[in-house]
Formats: sequence, C-alpha cells, structure tokens
Amino acid sequence: MPDSDVRAHLKNLYAVSDDPWNTCSSPYERGKFAQTIACLPRPRYKLGLEVGCGVGALSVKLAPRCDILIAMDCTDQAVRTALAQNDLTNVSFVVGEAPRDWPDHPPDLVILSEVLYFMTDAESAGLALRLVHDCTAQCHVVLVNWLGDTGKIGGAVAAQRLIAQLAASHDHFVAANGAQFRIDLLARRGTSLAVA
Repeated sequence: MPDSDVRAHLKNLYAVSDDPWNTCSSPYERGKFAQTIACLPRPRYKLGLEVGCGVGALSVKLAPRCDILIAMDCTDQAVRTALAQNDLTNVSFVVGEAPRDWPDHPPDLVILSEVLYFMTDAESAGLALRLVHDCTAQCHVVLVNWLGDTGKIGGAVAAQRLIAQLAASHDHFVAANGAQFRIDLLARRGTSLAVA
C-alpha cells in the first residue's frame, strides 16, 4: 500500500506543498481530528500506531493519549516535514507502508485515517491479519474515512471491506457518521470499550 501510481501522485503533491491537504489549518481537518480523539474509548494507550500520518497534524493530538506513538507514512517528504515541525518526545515518525511494515511490539491503538481507500483488496486482507495477530487483545482500531470522491473505492466501501474482513474476530461500533466523513471503531470480540 499504496500502489506505484498512488505513490507517485503523493510524491508529486508533497513536491508542491509541505501540507497538500492543509491538515494543519483546514476546518474540516480540525473537526475530523477532534471527533477522532473524542471517540477513543480509553484515556491512554501504551503503544499507538497511526498509519498515513502525513505531516503529523493528527499525531500531535494523539501524542498526549499514548505512552509511545509510531506515526507512519509512505511518503518520505511527509515524514521529513513531520520531523521538522514536531519535537514530540514520545512520537517516532517513520517511513513505512501497512500492512507490510509493523511495529516490533503489538499496538493497543491503531489509527487508519483516510488510508483504506488506497489499499487493494489483498492489502486490506493483509491489514486485517495484522490487526488480528499483531495487536494486543485490547487493541482499539479507529477507521476514519472521507465520504467524497477518492478516485478509488469510496471511504464507506473501504471501511465496510475491512469491517467484513474482521467480522469473525472484532465487534464494530459506529463512532461518528457525518456528511463528510465517518468514524468506525473496532474492538476484539468480547473485550470492553470501557477504560482498561
């Protein structure tokens, strides 16, 4: 994830702008980030993994909720910008692609914000396997998806695909369902969403 065409597109976007989606200033992004943080069931997590961190605008808001946060993006320019703009001591910004790249220790929080529609069916299935086998039993998985035209599969379809791939192991909760984006929360079947 993503394929070579998407990688090239992202590289071109970051060649023109340090923050091509205005994640640091857009009212849409601010509202989405606030709702993402608000939907986290626990006040604190030991190890968070944010896939597709971009320049780190959401990472800054996730950092106070995590002992350690690994913020990953497939675009090296995005990671360089995130490193230059942030000095968060508990956050590691790394170049990587899920599901191929994964932390050595199992996360108890995984944030997938506006990345699922860049994945193929096989990559989404591989991600589902990671979420089943390479996360803690108490891990919360947060899916954030824009509902506009992505040029790929839609955000709702991408979310439903991963939810279906995890149906045997995870419970699904709709955390927010608005006009522009939706947020879904997944937790291992039989675990509580209450404070652990």
